[in-house]
Amino acid sequence: MKYEILGGGHVTAATDLGLVQALRQDSQAWAPSVGIEDFMEGMADRCRTQKGVTVRTNGIANFVADLKEHGFISQASE
Repeated sequence: MKYEILGGGHVTAATDLGLVQALRQDSQAWAPSVGIEDFMEGMADRCRTQKGVTVRTNGIANFVADLKEHGFISQASE
């Protein structure tokens, strides 16, 4: 599935884990992270700073659901 990222860009992933890994890889140049958990914490902090919303980091499914709910990622039309 292809996803659009708020602010520009696209990633493709078949699972929530794959999506988080693709987002992490895409952001490594400007927001390096040590691992998935570190990436999710950093992205959640940026979401809170930029939009004032809380993105849960207590699991990949919750993290992805919150990113979708708040419009940080959306399914792209193929």
